[in-house]
This record gives sequence, structure tokens and C-alpha cells, in this order.
Amino acid sequence: MMAATFEPNDADRDPGELRLRNWLWRPWYAKLWWSGVPAYWLGMLAAIRFDGLASIYHSAFGGYLNIVFFPPVMALVLSFGFLKRWLASLPALENDEFDEEEYWRKRRLGPSGMPKEVDPLEPSSGVFWLGSPLNPLNPGYINRGS
Repeated sequence: MMAATFEPNDADRDPGELRLRNWLWRPWYAKLWWSGVPAYWLGMLAAIRFDGLASIYHSAFGGYLNIVFFPPVMALVLSFGFLKRWLASLPALENDEFDEEEYWRKRRLGPSGMPKEVDPLEPSSGVFWLGSPLNPLNPGYINRGS
């Protein structure tokens, strides 16, 4: 019987392609940091039984380590390089220009293409918004004046 081998199908990928896993796991410091997570949390679990470990985990240094070995914080810190390169690769206008007319045109219109002030689908249109309790088209509208 032949042993099954796993070979990733990365032959068709560009080696310079941005991949999040290249920042989250590939560097040596990321591997060291991720391997420290189970050791830290298993130590915290063992601190339930051993008072010597509990004193470490209840100290200020233990609180610092709790933040350092919290997986979402680690993922955020390790993905910073990826985010930086990804944002740099996005297309930009020449000479860092800003198309102000396009920006204000998009900001002026609501979701249905009408001006925001009268668009019934735009919450910032006040009483014209369908969800406003002051709009007569809202099922919860109560005419208190009559």
C-alpha cells in the first residue's frame, strides 16, 4: 500500500502574491509566538491546581502575558505587514489626487439614487425615511393630531 502524500497545489500561484498566511505563520517569530499560546493557556489551566503558578498568572506580568498571548491580538499584530502591503497595492489616483466631485456626488445621493434629503430609503432624510415613526407610510404611524 502506498502512503498518501499531501502536496499543496501552489504551482499555478504567483510567488509574489499577497497571502495572509505568509504573515500569520511563515516568519520564525510568528511560529514561535503561536506555539507559545498553548503553553501559556495550559499553564493558566494548571494554575488552578498549583498556587505557585496562580501567583504568576494573577500578577501584573500575568495580565501583560494575557494580552500578549490572546490569539486575536496576535493575529492583528502579525497581519499588520500584510495590511500595509495590501493597502499599498491598491490602485491610487496619480500624484495622490483626490476626486472631490466624485466623492460629493456619491455622498449627495441616497440608496435609491434620489437626493438624500428626500430619499425614503435613507435614514438621514428625517421624516421621509420609511422607518421613521413620523412618516405616514410607516405601519407604526399614529396620527395623534386627530
